[in-house]
Amino acid sequence: MNEQNFQSHEIRDRIVIQYKYTMGGQSKFFLELMNNKKILGTKCKKCGKVWMPPRINCSECFADTDWVEMPHTGIIKVSTIVWYTTSAFIQSVPYGIAFIQLDKADTGMLQGIFSENLVPSKVKKGQRVKAVFKKKEDREGKMTDFFFVPEDEYDSWIAKPQYEGGS
Repeated sequence: MNEQNFQSHEIRDRIVIQYKYTMGGQSKFFLELMNNKKILGTKCKKCGKVWMPPRINCSECFADTDWVEMPHTGIIKVSTIVWYTTSAFIQSVPYGIAFIQLDKADTGMLQGIFSENLVPSKVKKGQRVKAVFKKKEDREGKMTDFFFVPEDEYDSWIAKPQYEGGS
């Protein structure tokens, strides 16, 4: 790279928005996550496909769905390591994000992956992961109330005072 032609690119980050919104038909997912550490998906009443994240109606056959409790374990389908982020997550850099297919689900969800030794071999396709939750008093009914860790690190993560395990 020719250093004489280099131009720095900066992104200033201060966004404050006071906004209240409803999760509508998905509210049950967020309430169960916050109050009971349950991860809910939905199962199509017609074709039986299990959706995670949940859908009110099946995106395949458009039938209604029923809520189903999902296991807290799954497998990474695809992932990456994040080095640049907004101020909300800057203390966590580097961290992983991945499409995770929970056991018993037919689809994948995008969620954060953390590891004591965050290297590509820890956040790769095929890696088994398990959900770790923020303590009850810190959960807000948001996707950031939980994240995944490699299964072999689960016990050390839930031993930390700010986190706890699920079922």
